[in-house]
Amino acid sequence: MKILGLDTAMAACSAAVIDTDVAQPFAAAFLAMERGHAEVLPPMVAEVMKTAGLDFSQIDRIAVTTGPGTFTGVRIGLAFARGIGLARGIPVIGINSLSAIAANEPARSPLLVVADARNDEIYAARFDADHKLIVAPHVTTTIAAAVELVAGTVVLGSAAAAVVAASGRDDLTLSSVCHLPVAAQFAALVADMVPGAMPSPLYLRAPDAKPQQTTLRKLTALSIEYVDVSASHILSELHIEAFDEGWSPLAFAELLKTPGTEASVALERGEPLGFMLTRSAVDEAEIVSIGTRPSVQRRGVARQLLERNVVSLAAKGVRYLFLEVAASNIAAQGLYAALGFSEVGRRKGYYKRVSGMEDAIVMRRELGL
Repeated sequence: MKILGLDTAMAACSAAVIDTDVAQPFAAAFLAMERGHAEVLPPMVAEVMKTAGLDFSQIDRIAVTTGPGTFTGVRIGLAFARGIGLARGIPVIGINSLSAIAANEPARSPLLVVADARNDEIYAARFDADHKLIVAPHVTTTIAAAVELVAGTVVLGSAAAAVVAASGRDDLTLSSVCHLPVAAQFAALVADMVPGAMPSPLYLRAPDAKPQQTTLRKLTALSIEYVDVSASHILSELHIEAFDEGWSPLAFAELLKTPGTEASVALERGEPLGFMLTRSAVDEAEIVSIGTRPSVQRRGVARQLLERNVVSLAAKGVRYLFLEVAASNIAAQGLYAALGFSEVGRRKGYYKRVSGMEDAIVMRRELGL
């Protein structure tokens, strides 16, 4: 079975192509990095596929880490894997990040995998001597993590040294293997798994960033630039930050090949803060997606993107601009209403949520110069 493995969940970007019938991977790449996964992953995957001498039609499964890890990192890998899986009809199977790290350890001993979660907390999971998960990933402390461990347990991960030191025990073994997920090691884990629905992110706690409570400074001098397929990775990174179900660079590339589709990006001193994707035909257009980075929401980015695109679309002869917005998104509805949109319909059960289905409100604005 040929498997493509992907990881961007923590402080590295990793990709590999393996064949479960062969001992060594066909091709593998690993790069330690704190940021920039969205730019690195697509060319890294292209390179390992080229080195392996395979195309996606020959890949049987995709293995991707689902977290815990950094919020943006987890979503980048998942979005990319989903994009390839949907486009190519390849099953995508998720592996939690701690199980992925456990795959690095060759010793047949009980394992404790621990990763730094910041704020004096760690992510932890326990495995038996056969590396079978016995305690699922959870948030704990360095002191609590070592409680009830059997003698001879091997401890690995970015928080391993801290846990061993805090335990005060001399019967634990500190592993020397890589403390981050390595695609070449964990990809084989999905070989015996039954494919199901597309994997979802595993978040064990809320993001560290908290909403600001003070009045936010409006961003009034943004540069709005129209971009092409070459900016797919930037659009993907922005989409992943803005939405739970982030789109991959491949998904954006395919959308931008569709006639009448345009993408624009809002920048401040060269830094992309938001995006807008539209599709037009004859005298009508729709907003396919619009989003801004969480750190700059409610600061005028979406308004400036909308205003610029309204002018551009009207100049091209578009008379009506449509959009869809979740019925519960009152803030967005208020912005659209302020910009001249009005409700013209409702789509029942349009959005799939964890709690169930949610209606979409269809809004329209008549354009004119």
